[in-house]
Amino acid sequence: MTPDEAAAVLTAVPGDLDATVADLPGAPGLYAWWTVEPLGLGGAVHDGRVLLDVGAARMLRNRIRRQDLYRTGVSRLRRVLAGLLLDDLSLAPTWAADVVLPKADEERLSAWMRERLLLTALPDDGSADLLGPVAAALGETGMASDTAARAEERFVAAPGAKPVRPAGEVFRRP
Repeated sequence: MTPDEAAAVLTAVPGDLDATVADLPGAPGLYAWWTVEPLGLGGAVHDGRVLLDVGAARMLRNRIRRQDLYRTGVSRLRRVLAGLLLDDLSLAPTWAADVVLPKADEERLSAWMRERLLLTALPDDGSADLLGPVAAALGETGMASDTAARAEERFVAAPGAKPVRPAGEVFRRP
């Protein structure tokens, strides 16, 4: 598949997010996150949708379900969105091994994402080789903006300095 053909698949009109996620294979491929709401991140516009992020995954299903729609600690998309929505969703990041959201906050952020974001995906064994040319064909993503970098910094800075844990104290995720 050529980069232009892959870009055409990723710019196709996305269906329902839950249905798209349910149909994701456990195979490598490319994915693109979109929004129709202005988030102030910029990004290329295709048919009224703004491109937030494009990436490659070794297993599409795991990448989307276990990272982007689940845990802020492992998803840049979630960290940026959490930084943008700290006040709107009353998110309270805290320190664990890294800056994370408590479970209730993770669920609120996931619900917000499910209501407002769209996803397209393309299973493809050559996705690692296609990512650069496809990303160039799609145009700039919102994640590449200075606003996204500032939002991620805001999220990481929100809980303040990392607390010092006394030696021997057992680590427990909040």
